[in-house]
Amino acid sequence: MNIPTDSRLQLLRVLVELARELPPGTLNALISALEPGGGRQNLGRFAATPTMREKLRRLEELCGLQPEINTQVIAFALRAAAEAAAAVAVEQRAEIAWTGPATEAVPLRRVDQVIYDMVETAKEEVLLVTYAAYKAERALKALRDATDRGVRVRLVIELAEESGGKISFDGLQGFRTVVPSAQVFFWPLDRRKRSASGSYGAMHAKCLVADRSRAIVSSANLTDYALETNMELGLLVGRPVAVRLAEHFAQLIVRGELISAI
Repeated sequence: MNIPTDSRLQLLRVLVELARELPPGTLNALISALEPGGGRQNLGRFAATPTMREKLRRLEELCGLQPEINTQVIAFALRAAAEAAAAVAVEQRAEIAWTGPATEAVPLRRVDQVIYDMVETAKEEVLLVTYAAYKAERALKALRDATDRGVRVRLVIELAEESGGKISFDGLQGFRTVVPSAQVFFWPLDRRKRSASGSYGAMHAKCLVADRSRAIVSSANLTDYALETNMELGLLVGRPVAVRLAEHFAQLIVRGELISAI
């Protein structure tokens, strides 16, 4: 007998939901119950809430509608879904980075320490996007050391001459002096939108992406004040977001929205 596509998809959806929502110990017990000799009757005993009880009831119903599917196969599919859910949870986990007054109840990594660690452990590429760059000697040294290791460093920065008068100093020369092999890009004035009052938009984004595997998106510029003195907040994220951020800026360069500061 052919398995109806709708029933098969419903079964897969229920398995994914259970894999994501059940505690690990309960999930393992459910998988054991679905395996041969596991006593698959009354799966509702693994539910701690009415919602979960309904999902388990639905699982029993879908298994009953498709007796040609061996429950060992269903157990294997549930275990695979659990492994995939765990991997996604790790990759999509976000950590808070903070510079400013500390609280004992919520220990947090400092924004500057996260940035130093990411640059110092990078193996292939670093993308740094900042509105301002001033002093920040330790960060600049870490970037220079990265280029000495063969890491490609790309900087996207706001330039004073392209800012429409918003800033009078951009720190570009200081950056080039310390990290001469880095590639530097900026947002040209003729590519920017203007407000109703005629003011140009600013390149105000701040992030750092290392090896397309980790990224920090924060309020901090590449300045001593931001890294040491200010109150700054950031989120450290994993590969999926890091890859998309790196590719987004790569495409902005390809399209000419960002151009090289030769």
